[in-house]
Amino acid sequence: MWTCPKCAMKVDESMDVCWRCGTDVDGVEDPHFVTAEDSPAIDDPPIESEMAISDEIAESIHDPIHVDLVECYLAGSALEAGMLAEELTAAGIPAMADGHDLQSELGFLGPEFKPRVRVRAEDLEPAREWLANYEADRKAKHDHS
Repeated sequence: MWTCPKCAMKVDESMDVCWRCGTDVDGVEDPHFVTAEDSPAIDDPPIESEMAISDEIAESIHDPIHVDLVECYLAGSALEAGMLAEELTAAGIPAMADGHDLQSELGFLGPEFKPRVRVRAEDLEPAREWLANYEADRKAKHDHS
């Protein structure tokens, strides 16, 4: 640690200038130094829901960060979303699901906060067909009970 000769702040040895005023250990002020209070805000991208990627989709996608994923289903719960993503993947349609269910964690917030199942854009139509059959089977089971 060293003490700034200008403002007397304690500064870590790894730093070349004082974090508070921009003065170096020899008392030379950096004319381009901007304090945190005076610097503009940093634009951070919005935080996305944490997503769990199945092993199958991770293996099928070489660079999962740069793949266009599209929403194909709004699930009733994170459990249902995960189950559907696994079943879609088992059917040959790589899929992933939101890892959190904000609906159940925070109460009714509207459909925009329901867990989603996502697939690659090129797999959207087969996924929709598979999900339509899933919905029909679910409805038929419900009607018979």
